[in-house]
Amino acid sequence: MCYRYVIKGLSRSYTTNMKDLSILVISYNVRDYLLGCLASIYAEPLAIDFEVIVVDNVSRDGSAEAVRQHYPQVVMIERARNVGLAAGTNLGLAAASGRYILYLNPDTRVNRGALEGMVRFADVCEDATAYCCRVLNDDGSLQHSCFRFPHLKTAFYGFFPLVEIDAVANGRYPTDQYDHIFEPEHILGAYLLTRRNTIDHIGGWDEKFFMYFEETDYCYRLKQAGCKALYNPAYSLIHYGGRSTSQATEKMSVAFYRSQAYFYRKHYGLWQFLALKGIVLCGTSFWVARSVRAYLLKKIDAQLLRTRLSGYAKILVA
Repeated sequence: MCYRYVIKGLSRSYTTNMKDLSILVISYNVRDYLLGCLASIYAEPLAIDFEVIVVDNVSRDGSAEAVRQHYPQVVMIERARNVGLAAGTNLGLAAASGRYILYLNPDTRVNRGALEGMVRFADVCEDATAYCCRVLNDDGSLQHSCFRFPHLKTAFYGFFPLVEIDAVANGRYPTDQYDHIFEPEHILGAYLLTRRNTIDHIGGWDEKFFMYFEETDYCYRLKQAGCKALYNPAYSLIHYGGRSTSQATEKMSVAFYRSQAYFYRKHYGLWQFLALKGIVLCGTSFWVARSVRAYLLKKIDAQLLRTRLSGYAKILVA
């Protein structure tokens, strides 16, 4: 079979026995969620040829052993050290043979059709290069999975919560828009389906993002290449959210703002980057005052205060 896609005058053809879908799961200390994710993948007989690749970032909870025991068909890649989400994803990508690549978080459960149905949808909608389905919270409510690209206004709201986190002013789309197919600017990395030949043209995930903004950067590069993303509400999955990152909250907060700063430097130029740093300075000053007040009121102890102040200093120099 021959698959062909064109991006800004560039084209590449494949004549091979590629699989239809490679599912990449990057895992860190979420054994039970990972096993549940794999169970949901294999629960539905699929009429497409697929493979599952799990990259384990030095989990200490027996994740790798459990996957080998219960799912020997999974390609298991174990790292000697935690290389981060982007680097782990690229490692899995190097082992993948699918014409479509699905980036799937380990703390998800795919519902019926979210794999085969979305591949069929992508085959029909050839004018797009990245795809996502409806994402639900574990109580069945909608979880925002499509966003507008980062803006100084949303950076400001990250420090000063003057609007609800899911407000349109904070870069979200209206909830009723999720009832229809539409073109989001970027997609949540919990479920991101993309064409392999697109990756070959624009590259994989930027490994300078240890955690956060990897998928934002990928979608932004898609836009620069003249491509688009599509959201399809016909299929869904459950995303429990933050199961890996919640294990080290302060560390992950630093990683978020470090990745945000790098994204602005990379894509938005000097002036927006400097404006962002001004927001960060004001925001961390506000956080310092709030944490000191909490300490004085005995709402937090001295150790937590030191941890927070250390984190704020690292955010400032990111």
